[in-house]
Amino acid sequence: MREVSYVIAHQLQTAKQRFSAVAEKAAKGDPQLVTKHGKPFVIIVSAADWQVRSGAERPLWEVLRSCPSDLSELPISRCKDLPRKVEL
Repeated sequence: MREVSYVIAHQLQTAKQRFSAVAEKAAKGDPQLVTKHGKPFVIIVSAADWQVRSGAERPLWEVLRSCPSDLSELPISRCKDLPRKVEL
């Protein structure tokens, strides 16, 4: 992942008017900062950048396997009690 630097901050109203141009810049790999009342409001990024940063592509088993701890040392055991009786 590369360092993110914002050259131009777009005001919200301007970003709405020029959304296609702002989205095209984001799609090319340049995140676009949008401000509201002079304060950072949202950042528009490409779908590829979002997937990399959010980790949405990794399945749960892969995340668990990448755990730095040795999970085999956890004292995990299954309860052998029978289920409770319920009157219907």
